[in-house]
Amino acid sequence: MQQNHASLTDEIPLACTLTAEEHEAQAVEIADLFKQVQQVNELTDGYALRFPGSGDWANTLLQFIAFERVCCPFFTFALLFEPQQGPIWLHLRGPAGVKAIIANMLHP
Repeated sequence: MQQNHASLTDEIPLACTLTAEEHEAQAVEIADLFKQVQQVNELTDGYALRFPGSGDWANTLLQFIAFERVCCPFFTFALLFEPQQGPIWLHLRGPAGVKAIIANMLHP
């Protein structure tokens, strides 16, 4: 199954479907969100970002994923919740070239 996943994401262009105005507004929201990242770990095909473990953060990250899935379909998302209300890890992954997009999101 992993092989099918890789071939599917390789066929999706690395392009956002937002208009210029929408993109500017979303960039501000992403910058505000990513200011709260507690730790960044590089992955082979993306990054893992650590956020606080509260329920509010879980909801915020789910809203971010729901929006980004529509406008940037090339991303693969995963949320990992550490035990005892520990940190939440957002994994942003994708095909070749996606790491540069994520790095730009982290440091606009």
